[in-house]
Amino acid sequence: MKKHTLIRWTVAAFVVLGTAAAYAQASDTETGTPAAASAAPSAKAMRKANRLLSKRVRSVLVKVKGLNSSAIVVIAKGSVVTLGGSVPDSSQIPLAVSAAQGVQGVTEVHESLTIKQPGL
Repeated sequence: MKKHTLIRWTVAAFVVLGTAAAYAQASDTETGTPAAASAAPSAKAMRKANRLLSKRVRSVLVKVKGLNSSAIVVIAKGSVVTLGGSVPDSSQIPLAVSAAQGVQGVTEVHESLTIKQPGL
């Protein structure tokens, strides 16, 4: 009798464990999309993308003829770029904005530039 009882307990344990495992697997896949695919990019990946976009905009600003971009600060957040800092005269503001808008990945440009003569 002892051997028969031990077999029953073993079979019961396997049935319980098998049911629990099947339930866990079913609930993980009920959404139909893997967890990794639906997750948003990490904060680290977003910061890296923002830095790269800022760098691309800065490199374009430096090449614009007639624009003194040495005091322009570029901040990117997503696809939105903010131009801050200063330029020597007001005619340079549209040059900077236009150049930033032309960079691939930029959808919107916010301009917060001030006019400041160099050396003042």
